[in-house]
Amino acid sequence: MDERKNIMPDRSRAGKDSVLYQKAEHKTELEKIKELHGKDKVWYLVQYYGLQAVIALVLIATVSYVIIHYVTQKNTVLQIMAVNAVQSEHDPAADEAFYTDFLEQNHIDPRKNTVLVSDGLGATTNPDDNASVESIQMIQSRFMAGSVDVFFSDYDFFYSLGEFDYLADIRDYLPAERIEQYKENLVYVKSAQTGNRYPIGITLKNNTWVDKTGWYQETCVVGLADELKNSDVAVKFIEEILE
Repeated sequence: MDERKNIMPDRSRAGKDSVLYQKAEHKTELEKIKELHGKDKVWYLVQYYGLQAVIALVLIATVSYVIIHYVTQKNTVLQIMAVNAVQSEHDPAADEAFYTDFLEQNHIDPRKNTVLVSDGLGATTNPDDNASVESIQMIQSRFMAGSVDVFFSDYDFFYSLGEFDYLADIRDYLPAERIEQYKENLVYVKSAQTGNRYPIGITLKNNTWVDKTGWYQETCVVGLADELKNSDVAVKFIEEILE
């Protein structure tokens, strides 16, 4: 609570034993951010983390994209991020060849186009876990830069990110019959703007495609970024892994 509320009409300050004294509310940074949305949330992040830090993170994401694009000389048609994925030397999902069949089935030439995958970031939902702060900042910067189309994660982190409006309402992209088919597996969040609940992802359990990647043990959640750039290919990809 703002201490200015404890100023009396005669400009004196209300004492702590006064019935008019209003105790200050101490909120964690996570609680403060959850109360914001849209541009207010972005501005708060800039103030909290520092303008230079946020700019640097966005530049890193942008430069990484440009470097990969020009080194491979291929057009990026899909950007996938998997957070808290199991790390191993054998990572088939990070290999371009892993997506060749998918691209060809959708009449996309794999010699000229590529799928970018980021599966090395890990983070927790604990606001006091300083070790994951840097990873969370990087994840946020990637979403803010529009460098994520399809997003995978464990349930806890997926839900937490959805509360910050980084994930799209999947009803805007997937056909109604698919939503109906997976209605028991939908992950919902409450909109900070309207107060309505909407689905941001689908829980995958023992999914064939996920099993091939080795990213998660039995269960994970998949969804679409709110600022995705490659919506057509992203939706086709989601449809592919759900079959």
